[in-house]
Amino acid sequence: MELQTTSPSYELINKDSMLQLASELSKLIKEKGLSSNIQGKQFVNVEGWQFAGASLGLMPIITITQDLSNETAIKYMATCEVRNITTGQLVATGIALCSNAEKTKRYFDEYAILSMAQTRAIGKAYRNLLAWLMKAAGFEATPAEEMDFAKDEPKKPAVQEVEVEEMAEVEIDRVELIKQITDCTKNKELVDLYYGYKQYIDGDQALLMLLKSKKESFTSKTKK
Repeated sequence: MELQTTSPSYELINKDSMLQLASELSKLIKEKGLSSNIQGKQFVNVEGWQFAGASLGLMPIITITQDLSNETAIKYMATCEVRNITTGQLVATGIALCSNAEKTKRYFDEYAILSMAQTRAIGKAYRNLLAWLMKAAGFEATPAEEMDFAKDEPKKPAVQEVEVEEMAEVEIDRVELIKQITDCTKNKELVDLYYGYKQYIDGDQALLMLLKSKKESFTSKTKK
């Protein structure tokens, strides 16, 4: 039974046709959810790439799958050819790998690893030919399946800006402070007063001299 085909909806060599397809792709991919948001950017899933290819009469064919597994990992490589569905002409090729050594694939069964290698190869083959078309449609030029590694990357913690309130400067009555120092009758009162206004007193040489003089007066009284 032969595959029945019709003429493709768009022409790869026609600029106006490609711009029209880019517009349709943008609308359909958004409506059908055929893209993934990865780190704030939109990457088209393989189904979106297949739609773009089908619109141009281009079909993907997996030609090779190779088991590269070893004792520590399951690993497959796949090769995909994109051919003109009418003429059979080869227009693009894509090769891709998948392994359960990848962080997001560590619990995948063997069949799933093989399947993803083929899925990535299809996306890669279309991407090698139609990357510019996806950019024209407003998406990233890399198939979403190739960005699995980015999905597992932890986001950098946001740096919070902490506003530090400046301590309001307290106005100190210097004359009143001098009076308090002079009125002190005990050494303890003098010490308490000093530590209560330490920053201010340390910056005033005259006040320091007054404190020293007052302290010495207590000492002399004690000796007497």
